[in-house]
Amino acid sequence: MEIIKKNIPKFIKNFINIIFKRKIKLEGSFNNWNEALSNSNGYDNSLIFNKTIKSFEKVIKKEASFERDSVLFHNDLPDKDLISIIRNLYKHNNINICDFGGSLASSYFQNINFLNQKKFIWNVIEQKKYVDYAKKNLHIPNLNFFTNVDFLLKKKIDLVIFSSVLQYLKSPYILLNKITKKKIKNIIICRTPFSDQTETIKIQIVPKHIYSASYPVRIFDNKKLIKYMSDRNYKIKKKFQTNETIDGINYKGYFFIRA
Repeated sequence: MEIIKKNIPKFIKNFINIIFKRKIKLEGSFNNWNEALSNSNGYDNSLIFNKTIKSFEKVIKKEASFERDSVLFHNDLPDKDLISIIRNLYKHNNINICDFGGSLASSYFQNINFLNQKKFIWNVIEQKKYVDYAKKNLHIPNLNFFTNVDFLLKKKIDLVIFSSVLQYLKSPYILLNKITKKKIKNIIICRTPFSDQTETIKIQIVPKHIYSASYPVRIFDNKKLIKYMSDRNYKIKKKFQTNETIDGINYKGYFFIRA
């Protein structure tokens, strides 16, 4: 079944998703975050957490390779860009990674088979209920979970990963300011919606076959974010191209390194 799905042309997949209402949508244009939040369920939705737990338990039982946004992946799908960056960073010394908004270590499980687990400590920052679940059910060396980024930033962090997370934060620039003030050398922002237009706030509608939910999402002004990082002495080391596009909005990413 997985092989069949993989070989279906993209335009046919899109057509099927539209017909059966299985496509993620971005709707509206709101004046501010609170306005969008009042018109949606919000990201802190128990449906999302419960579906993620159910999927994650299949990963632990080796019934799937990894989960992302509660969706199960049954075959290896390594993030080659991320793996290459991490390998280069731990080539000479062990490193500390901060995976902000990393759910139940989705990126860790997606890529761990292609990395030397002894060469890094992977720290996930998440909502309390995710952290409580992980601490109770996950006991993996060098994989830690925290609710407080300030506590983690007291340690030496070599790499911060923002994978599909900044767009769901009310105040992403406050967080970026906190991270860049620590002069952390390497920052990855990936799977993030960018536009050449002025920054906008919309609502993301998730179809029922994933989980029935809606929450605010920020479409970043590409030039604004790059300038923000440049003003803080971060230059683009690498650009990430993805196949993710939702309602004409392209998702991509950057690897920033402090000059």
